[in-house]
Amino acid sequence: MNDVMGLEDKDGLQTEDVFSALLGHVKEGYEFNPVAPLIEGDCNYVSNPSPDDKVHCLVTVVSANNISLLDQSIIDRMKTVRERANEIGIPQIVILTKIDEACPLVKEDLKKTYTSKKIHEKIYVCSNVIGAPVKFIFPVKNYCYESDTNDTTDILIMSALRHIVGAANDYVTSL
Repeated sequence: MNDVMGLEDKDGLQTEDVFSALLGHVKEGYEFNPVAPLIEGDCNYVSNPSPDDKVHCLVTVVSANNISLLDQSIIDRMKTVRERANEIGIPQIVILTKIDEACPLVKEDLKKTYTSKKIHEKIYVCSNVIGAPVKFIFPVKNYCYESDTNDTTDILIMSALRHIVGAANDYVTSL
């Protein structure tokens, strides 16, 4: 599992570095440089990556609150990464976070996530903005202020995780 910083305009991850990571060319523990991408020949560049080095599922995490406010340059970078992942057959999942902050009904009762018109709208906005199919966008509530876990929150998170693992497993099986 790889976790990298976002594609923010300033001090964000280089799109070329995402491509390198997708293909397994980035050495474990490498700290990305927001100014210059990793290049072939660098000591942190893996020339002949094994299947274990490659990404098996691209997961994009976006906030339900901010999806419609994303800067066009960030959206373009996200679409470029998604298109590249599509070209090489890597499955993609989108996690739509902070759904409780985006919808008062869901904040009151998380079990209404999939019946909420507001969350439904946010999922479609996310699909339109990022270009991901609706069926691959999973709404979740973040644990922020809670000291104890909650079954409904966990079910949403585990559902998203199950789909991520399933997509990655299907991809590996197809190799």
